Parts: sequence; C-alpha cells; structure tokens
Amino acid sequence: MDNLVIACHPWRSERRPGRHAFALLVAGMMATAPLLADAALPSEKIVNMSLAQLRLALDDGALTSAELVDAYMDKIETEDRRPGGIRAVIALNQEARLQAREWDRQRAQQGGGMRNAPLAGIPFLAKDNFDAVGLPNTGGSIVLSTSMPNNNAHAVQKLLDQGAILLGKTNLSELAASYGWYGYSSVGGQTINPFNPLRTADGSSSGSAAAVAARFAPFALGTDTTGSIRSPASVTGTVGMRPTLGLVSRSGIIPMSLTADTAGAITRSVEDQAIVLDAIQGEDKQDAATVGVSRPAAPLVAAVKGSTLSGTIIAVVDNFDGANEQVDEVKRRAVVAMQQAGARIVHIRLPASYESLQPALLGPIGAAEFRPQMNAYLSGLPADQPHDLREFMARLGVLTGNGTHTINPGRYKGLKIDAETLKTDSPEYIRLLSVVIPELRRELTQLMTQGRYDALFYPTVACTAPPLPGMTDPSFVCKAYAYAAAKISPSSGFPEISVNGGWTADGLPVGVSFLGLAGDDAKLLGLAAAYERLGSGR
Repeated sequence: MDNLVIACHPWRSERRPGRHAFALLVAGMMATAPLLADAALPSEKIVNMSLAQLRLALDDGALTSAELVDAYMDKIETEDRRPGGIRAVIALNQEARLQAREWDRQRAQQGGGMRNAPLAGIPFLAKDNFDAVGLPNTGGSIVLSTSMPNNNAHAVQKLLDQGAILLGKTNLSELAASYGWYGYSSVGGQTINPFNPLRTADGSSSGSAAAVAARFAPFALGTDTTGSIRSPASVTGTVGMRPTLGLVSRSGIIPMSLTADTAGAITRSVEDQAIVLDAIQGEDKQDAATVGVSRPAAPLVAAVKGSTLSGTIIAVVDNFDGANEQVDEVKRRAVVAMQQAGARIVHIRLPASYESLQPALLGPIGAAEFRPQMNAYLSGLPADQPHDLREFMARLGVLTGNGTHTINPGRYKGLKIDAETLKTDSPEYIRLLSVVIPELRRELTQLMTQGRYDALFYPTVACTAPPLPGMTDPSFVCKAYAYAAAKISPSSGFPEISVNGGWTADGLPVGVSFLGLAGDDAKLLGLAAAYERLGSGR
C-alpha cells in the first residue's frame, strides 16, 4: 500500500518549568546557540539523539522542529519502503513537515527563552490500530483500508495537545494477532527485523519496534494484549513497557480483549520510556479502567534519575529456561551484573500454572471478548464501513477470496471462529474474571511481599526473533514455547518493562524483563534504568 496523506492535526504548546541537563552535548557541537542555529546538525546525529537531548536542542535553538521532522521523514522515505527495506511504516503524514514549520513559527513568536512541554515539536509514530484524524485506522486489515476516524485516540490526542507531531502509522500483525505470522498484515505486508533480514520483529507491535530500532522515529505508540509491546521490543533491542492496567487509556484503539488490552510506547532508552509515559498516562472517562486508578505522585521520569540496584532484592524466575542457550546465557550474565551492582538475587520457581496462562486464561478470555468488543468499535465507524463483525467478515471474504490469499491464513481462520463465538455470559468466562484473575493477583502479591522482592526478573522472550513466515534460518533455535513468561503481566494487570539485556553471538538482541505489583511503574522504570546503565547491551 502506498504511503497515505493525512491532514493537519490541532495541537497546542504548553509551557512547563524545568529542563534536562544536556548543556555539554550542545556545547560540544558548537560554541554558542546562535552558531548552532546557523549550522544544521547532520541528520544521522539528529536521529540518534535522546528525547532529553532533542528537548534541549529545540529549546536552545540548536535544532528546529522542521529539521528534526525532515531528518526522520527522509530516513523513512529512503530506507523503509525501498527494496530490502524493513517495511515498518504503513502510512506517512505528509503534513508533518508543515506542522513542524508551524511549531517553529509559533516558538519564534513566543521567544527563544520559552521552555516547552517535554515532547513539543518532537515527532512520533503510532501503531495502525490507534485512531488518528485524517489517517485511515486499518488495524492492518484491507477491510478497514478506508476507515477514517472522527476523533483521535486518547493517547494520540494527549501527545498532539502537548505539541508532538505525528509522522505516520506503523505496521502490525493483522488486527493485533499474529497466528505465527509476526508483523504481517494485508495492508502493510511483512515487517523485517532490522538486525537480520531472515527474522521478524515479532508482534504485534512489530512496525513500532522496528521503526524505533531503525531510527525512523524517537518513539512509537504500541499496544500490548498478551505481549505485543514487550516481545517486539525484546527482539529489536528497544525498550517496551506494559504499564499497570488503567494507567494509559485504550479509547480510540481497535480492541482485542479489554480485560488485557493496554496502550504504551516503544523507545530507545528507559528515560525516553518514562518521558513518553508521563505524557500519555491519565484518566479518560471513555475508558473505565483508567477511572480511580492510583497514579504516580511524581513524574515517572524522576524515578530514573540516580536509580540504583544496590540494596534491591530481585527474584530471578527459572521456570522459562532451556528454550535457547544464548538467551539463557544473556540471562546468566544479567544476573551476575546485577549482583555485582549490589542487588541480592533470589532464584525462584513459580507454580506450574504460570507456564500455561495463555491456554488456561488469556486465550479463553480473548475468544469470549473479541466479538462484542470489536462490534462495539465497528458500530462507531462512518457509514461506508462495516458496523459489525458479520459485515466485516463478508467484506473480507470478497477482498481475499475467502481467505485464500493476501491475509494470513491463521488470522483468517481465527476471525471466522471469533465471528461465531459469544461466551461473555458463560459460567467459565465469569469464573475466569471473578475468581481466577483475582486469585492470581493475590498469589503474586503475597509472593512478592513475603519475599520483599522489588521485582521478578526473566528474559522477556525465551528465544530470539522468529523467522519470517515461510522462510527458514538455520541459526534459529527454539526448543519450547517462547512467550510463557510474557503472559504473567496481562493475566494479572501488573506492570512489566523489557530492556535490552545483551546480544547473541550472531548479533541479535535479547530483552530482559522486570515485573512488579500494580502501581510499581516508577519502581520498575528505576530498576530498568539502573540495569541499562550497567552496559549489558552492545
């Protein structure tokens, strides 16, 4: 599908006090801010700057928003869709450059001494299941290729309100479910892992993770139902966090299972992750899960400043070892590094039930919830779009020859089953929500409080990035189900952050995860930042 054009989005700048201490960076580039303003920074330097560095450079006149957006747009246009490109971006906002110039104009009018919101003038990408006015929200499905939302998703709107600039949308596993074809959709095709052209970027937030890793944007929004932020982050060397359920709104996002759906971000560092979460978290009356949630008393970014592993107690989970020797070795080295940094390590094994949360809990809940929740989303679409799953499937059958081409066959079969399933009033579904999930939360809470554990720790995914559909890679080894650990967070609603833990001998990244109790988002960001500073990545 060719890149699409979206209209200008409304935004406003907000003045907030404070600035990040990156004066040395700017001073090292040029002697004074005026000189910096006259001499453009090289694009390759721009696309490697952190969010804090970008904020300082924009505020001090070392960089304009137009230059920043140009650097990223040029990189996407020349590297993403060319032959051999990674195909991470599904559509571009051709108005982004105009919006950046307008931001620069308003900033000049308000004076160079003005200090902006942390993300003002900074571009981002959003997974193509977030509503964004003027841009089709396809979910990766050709059925929705002309579906134009009337409103922005809550998380997108919060970023636009703070002056951030939407560059475009990223590819995903179709309707956020991979069925073995990670990062493939009938709209965007196949997303490739930036570190190995034979591997995927996992799923379903494949494009968001690949784009951030490839320096197509400083951050990208994603969604995570059973691992869809954390797994792609793990295999692309990026940072992905599934926040406490209710911290970030899901309104304006194509649903999968609202018991487990979360929205979040993929970034290049833990500090960047905290900055973005600070910007998008908040109560939304359109998402009941966000109402009444206990929120961080201080900005999350404060948690990463000076955090340490010294004196912490980390429970290392050993249930999920043995699928891949190189992943196990990354875990071993990570544990040694944390011990040397002053953490007390306790090895534990969780009950066997934690190894089968997908088939026993998340799978049945998702099967029960998809049809009614998808119907609710479709019912609000414009008149020319399908308004329930029955109509959606009829159109899909026509467009794909009843699933014989274009769409992932496993996804097509899953949709057919979902369209015929209605179990939200079944005794089993009610038992899972009212008995099993609360008991799991109590069990995890008791385990962590009695052990005084600051976090559980394990490889995010037990294997490296999976091969592309229909292709083989002799170097790929996976002796067991790779995603069992990733199901603990969505089953409980507790937060988990994946950060790069190291690299395999053949140059593939391996993510490691810290999981905490509900509301421990700031604590986990601090632990992950302290681990990141140990330099376990490449």
